[in-house]
Amino acid sequence: MILIIAGSLSGCGDDLGKAVSTGQVSQSPTGNTASGSGATPKVLVVGLSGVQYTALQAGIANNQLPNLKSMAVVSALAGGFGGTTTQQPTLSGPGWATVLTGTWANRHGVLSDYADQALEADPLFKLAQQAGANGTAAFASWGTINALLSPAIGSGYVNTSIDCNGVDSCVMSAATNAITAGTDSVVFANLTGPQTVASASGLGVNYPNALVVADNEIGQLFSTIKAREGQSGVNENWLVLVTTDQGLDATGSESGLPLLSNQTSFIAANQTLTVANATTAPGTIQPAPTLAQLTTGATQADITPTVLTWLGAVPNANTYAIDGTSLVGNIGARSLQATPRSDLASFNLTWTPPPTTPSQFQLYRAGNLIATLSGSAQSYVDTQLGESSNGLYTFNYTLVGNNAAVSTLAQINYVQPVVLDPTLASGLIHYFSFNSGLSDVIIPSVAIAQFNPSSTTTASFVADNFNAEALQIASLNTASNALNGMKLADDVTNKPQFTVGFWFYSGDGQNDSPVITNKDWSSGLNPGFTIAEESNGQLKFNIADGSVRSDGSLNFTKNAWIYVAMTVDTTSTKTATGYIDDPVYGLETTTLSMSSMNMSKIPGVYGTIGFNESATGKYYSSGQGIPGTMTFNDMTMWNKVLTSAQVNSLYASNKSLSTLNP
Repeated sequence: MILIIAGSLSGCGDDLGKAVSTGQVSQSPTGNTASGSGATPKVLVVGLSGVQYTALQAGIANNQLPNLKSMAVVSALAGGFGGTTTQQPTLSGPGWATVLTGTWANRHGVLSDYADQALEADPLFKLAQQAGANGTAAFASWGTINALLSPAIGSGYVNTSIDCNGVDSCVMSAATNAITAGTDSVVFANLTGPQTVASASGLGVNYPNALVVADNEIGQLFSTIKAREGQSGVNENWLVLVTTDQGLDATGSESGLPLLSNQTSFIAANQTLTVANATTAPGTIQPAPTLAQLTTGATQADITPTVLTWLGAVPNANTYAIDGTSLVGNIGARSLQATPRSDLASFNLTWTPPPTTPSQFQLYRAGNLIATLSGSAQSYVDTQLGESSNGLYTFNYTLVGNNAAVSTLAQINYVQPVVLDPTLASGLIHYFSFNSGLSDVIIPSVAIAQFNPSSTTTASFVADNFNAEALQIASLNTASNALNGMKLADDVTNKPQFTVGFWFYSGDGQNDSPVITNKDWSSGLNPGFTIAEESNGQLKFNIADGSVRSDGSLNFTKNAWIYVAMTVDTTSTKTATGYIDDPVYGLETTTLSMSSMNMSKIPGVYGTIGFNESATGKYYSSGQGIPGTMTFNDMTMWNKVLTSAQVNSLYASNKSLSTLNP
């Protein structure tokens, strides 16, 4: 359907935030209008069903549609944004619901052409009355529109309405009378001629003729407006917009599919239209868009806010819930999107900036101001959703800038964030954050060092998972007796209870390669403990006393940060436990029995802990394992046995231990 809106929109100016109405918009207290003419703003909306953009272009190029040719014409997205909760079928019902509310189906609730659906978002007519419109009228040829507007009609938001039941001449007569009478600020007229022809015979020779008829009807309405403006004592300024419900497919059918042709609606106006940084003047038509251009340009949802701006509406930021952006007057940001982040407890918000950089942006969630941002900002991360339990939640976000607003309805399957257990700050023996080199945070005189102090390739610092630094250890020298890896000359395994924990990143290119160990890994039976990387995407956990060994293996995801821990209790339980917390496998555990071991042998014989090497520093140069590169972060050692909940909090909180200020 094509929609024509004639009338004048007033700009928000400096009125934003001064309105007292509890509705989404209020009347400007200064009486400013987008036209700036001082005339009374009036709006005519004529909706023409089933116009295909390429056919419209051809008709204009062939000079068959002179009235539409005189207007500014831009393509507009129908059907919402693919892959988001705004996506809706490219059908007449959802399309007109978006045009007449400024929202997508996740707000307005209309998903088909069925007449008995409830329109769940505020219609344009109610919003226009909040903006001070004197009266509103709706005349529809397609009966479903009248059905969708029935509650608004019954509530008095539509003062005059007629269901013309497929007779376009009825619509034309009613709209002409309403314009001439001058009692209504907003008049909506829906014509179905092109849709009727396309449904009967496709896009053949009869379809261009149907567009010619529609253009003539548009011309008649222009003439009626001109005559009204010429009446003695009348001082009115009309904005005229033309749009359609959906673009039809290549055969002229209304399939409802997310195809480029179906999704290409359009908006035409008798005023210059501004979309992001581009302006389109009357007498100009945009080329047919690609899908990428369509999803970054104007949308069907822009009709309602454009009308409201022309009427002088002031957005009420705490109640505003319109997804589109005005194309006239004060131009705000557009395409506000809220995407759940991987933690399922926060949103990444993005938007397209307006052509004029505002002094600042104000961001609201559920009517509450949550951030004041620079006018050059184009994104924001909202990490404070404030929910106390897991579940599916929706949040209305509104971004205000240049005295204009845009909203989006965000949805998230919320998972309550895990808090880093504060008790992890106690019982620390060593903590290496690697943010300030290799020194221990707990005992600054202690540091991790290279086995080969002259090596220039073993240690390097790389970006970590906390926007800081991690330690990358390259053990690549296989020459006889060469030293590789790094070491800590303080073997904490002499404690009755201890835990070693760290973040780990590997491409899984090594095999039988010690990640961390206090022994000679040439034999797993040697006294001490080891965590080693296997070639099958596993880490092996090993502990032995020289006579008895115990082993367990856990899966890990390569090229991803995982948390690895190993606890050892040589007193009460005589067990060791290996942990991996992984983005794919979750929290995994393996228990190693030490009941038949000699506990005094666990500390081994070297007094050193090796990283990407055995405690000797010569594992790879003796022809064993596969050399390679491993990355470590937040290397920590405790004099106690951590619980599985504590280990999980280290991973699931996605927080560095340094946030506890150890």
